[in-house]
Amino acid sequence: MNLLRYCSAILIAAILLCPGVAQATRSSSIQLECPVCGNSFSGRELMSTNNFGGVDTDFMQRPMGSSPILIRPATCLKCGFSGYIDDFSNEAKKNMPATFTAAIKQDKALKPAVDLASYSDQIDMPAWAKYDLIAQVRKLENAPAGDIAHQYLNAAWSVRIEAVIPFPIENMKRMSELFDAKFSDRFEKRDRNASSINVEVAFESLKMAAVASQEEKLPFLTGAVFLLRNYGENPGALKAMQMIAPLLASDTAQNVEKVLKESIEREQYFQKLAAENFKTAIEKETNAEMKARFCYLTGEIYRRLGDLEQARAWFEKTRAIKERPAFLDEMMTEVEQRMTASE
Repeated sequence: MNLLRYCSAILIAAILLCPGVAQATRSSSIQLECPVCGNSFSGRELMSTNNFGGVDTDFMQRPMGSSPILIRPATCLKCGFSGYIDDFSNEAKKNMPATFTAAIKQDKALKPAVDLASYSDQIDMPAWAKYDLIAQVRKLENAPAGDIAHQYLNAAWSVRIEAVIPFPIENMKRMSELFDAKFSDRFEKRDRNASSINVEVAFESLKMAAVASQEEKLPFLTGAVFLLRNYGENPGALKAMQMIAPLLASDTAQNVEKVLKESIEREQYFQKLAAENFKTAIEKETNAEMKARFCYLTGEIYRRLGDLEQARAWFEKTRAIKERPAFLDEMMTEVEQRMTASE
């Protein structure tokens, strides 16, 4: 199976287009009315989805087709109020305190990260900016820290999903050909998490590049950068970028590195906000299972930020909770192997 068909998260021209996949997640248009200012606008309602693309170790689900993460949030371009479909219902409007609406309409409490006036349709607005506004709305509502943390985590996921690395098409073709030859048996397996398989291949290709022939070194490193960024293994992606830069034309290397770093910095910005709010949530959480999930996610975010000392400390806190779900032990084993491989 062609790697670029298997990894449907980033579509680069025709070589990355997987016929039929776009229909795997279905959504429909819906008319929404802002409960704060009364503005009417169109949104998207999720009808069906799947997780055939696997699940990342920070719990981001990967469908074959459009991601629900990009579909679910909605923003009123007039006042900035943001939320999910239920947040725009008549019931939500009835229960909305006057002080809350005044904070948005009069005090301009919401601070969009993008210029709302530059969009004619909120659907075109980047999902990460919508989630950032949802987090701000949740803060105004005095929502639990765990809820706010998940909005920032959604923002980080959105950046990851929408990341595009501008490698030349020829580089992507050579990567595809090489990975078909080296890893096709891995990509055809259906008995394991697809996300885990791709991350394993990414780290393996990074190692293989160090001893590869000159002919294979560039496609191996292209694949490493592509997959490590695609799956949010950003310290590894930056390491691979350092290795591939001398092999690219200088202007191409500069452009790829610039786009890569900007994307990673934005994802990590939201990851840091998520981690801080998860730590606040842990202090107040009384449900042991939920506390264990929050501890694990905090550790996993620190691992993705490259702070392995903090990651290990939070994983130990997770293991100290006896009521933790069994799947967290499996997740920690997997990510700790990645930590060892990266050191």
